[in-house]
Amino acid sequence: MKKGNMGRVSRRHFLRGFGGVALGLPFLETFAPRTAQAQEAQTIKRFGVFFACNGVNMERWFPKTSFGALAAESLVGTSNEPLNALRAKLLFPRGVHMSPRGFGRDQGGGGDDHGKGMAHKLTAQFADNNNWLARGPSVDHVIAAKVNPGTDGSRTPPLNLLVGRPGGYKGLDFSSYSESGRAVAGINNPWTAYSQFTNLANPSSDAPAASERITRRRESVLDLVRQQFDELKLKGLSTEDQRKLDAHFTAIRNFEVQAGASGLSCGDPTLLSAVQPFESLQQRDVEQNDRYPVIAELQVDILALALACDFTRVATLQFDRGAGGPTFRWNGMNHEYNHHKLSHGKVKDDCFGDSTANGCANVAGYEDMLFNIDLWHQTQFARLLTKLDSYQEAGGRTVLDNSVIMYTNELSDGKAHSFMDLPYILAGSAGGYFKQGQYVLLGAAQNTRADDRVAPHNKLLNTVVNAMGIPSEWFGAAEGSGGQTMQGGVYDALLA
Repeated sequence: MKKGNMGRVSRRHFLRGFGGVALGLPFLETFAPRTAQAQEAQTIKRFGVFFACNGVNMERWFPKTSFGALAAESLVGTSNEPLNALRAKLLFPRGVHMSPRGFGRDQGGGGDDHGKGMAHKLTAQFADNNNWLARGPSVDHVIAAKVNPGTDGSRTPPLNLLVGRPGGYKGLDFSSYSESGRAVAGINNPWTAYSQFTNLANPSSDAPAASERITRRRESVLDLVRQQFDELKLKGLSTEDQRKLDAHFTAIRNFEVQAGASGLSCGDPTLLSAVQPFESLQQRDVEQNDRYPVIAELQVDILALALACDFTRVATLQFDRGAGGPTFRWNGMNHEYNHHKLSHGKVKDDCFGDSTANGCANVAGYEDMLFNIDLWHQTQFARLLTKLDSYQEAGGRTVLDNSVIMYTNELSDGKAHSFMDLPYILAGSAGGYFKQGQYVLLGAAQNTRADDRVAPHNKLLNTVVNAMGIPSEWFGAAEGSGGQTMQGGVYDALLA
């Protein structure tokens, strides 16, 4: 930032230093209109989505114990066991079905069951008949338009990340939508994702030098914006803003010292060093199967960094694509077939359910293989939540406490292409809005897979929107448009 521009500092601003490196600022009353000055007292909330494609091993996914408080044994032996240390900050809603529904239950949209699972899951909208793209915005874009930094007319969009590669078939690549028919492709190159919000990919002549300085000398991002920081302090800040700015920089410095060992801090050179090799790789090389687990961990780190350091307050991470997925050959897995085929339990793509006709026999041991895939996904989810929980905020809460991170899947039982009894986790209380450490029944007690008596997911999305401080009575396809089981309001059973 050039000298003389500080007079235009807004209540949410970024310092831009050597090489265009960006660093977020806290709310500063000195530069805010009086109508905005009460906002800083509110908790900064974040929303994240962890989206796994295909289905799961339903017999080993949900908590083992009865509905109510999660016990020490609730997750042991399930694919969610990696989350056990965090169970006090988890909420498992049970009996949720996709709405609009699949299997032709609700009329008015296109897409096969996989297509609906991708298009509907974050939008609760029907898909277009021809291209299978959702007919409305996804929950991440709706929330970002209200809570992300910026003015009402130009707020920062959510950060959308991808692990894997697009398949190129209709809408199966997408879960995030800025508006009807406008899918947003996730960034699957960690260098691109990291440099996007730190501005290290800026074409200015000194950007490469900034990158080199951080990498080789392990400089703090704070050092690269030091001049702008000093200039800002000379702009007549109030005593409270001076205190707030000093505390903000001290906190970031502490992040760099304390979290650097784990690869996460607001200006951590370790993470930069890890993503930098991807800058020179061709896209086809980034998408190779053997890089999948490496990129997964980097994308998790980037998502946590972006949320914790307030580069964005809304982000999604999608694992591969509908009816796709990698062939898992890591972490002790050495599968012959890809995730999609194992989710069905069949080798042929047009086989699902219990049919054995026309070569549709089950893959031997596919249940254990699918469980191990689920276990790997939940290990990545635990990595994300642990990092968010390591950042301390005011009042003794962590970034995770002040967030809601939603785990969801394209399908539940992939073998049946089922949209019923979907796997969901809400991690974090969104600043005290949600219950914690609970397993909550929302659907029918006797049959959580009865699609006419379970809880529609559009209402769950609407509950999340309200948790983020956005009053809303309805989310998704308009009432009466064909989604007969859709509902308005919020799930009171999930609220603290």
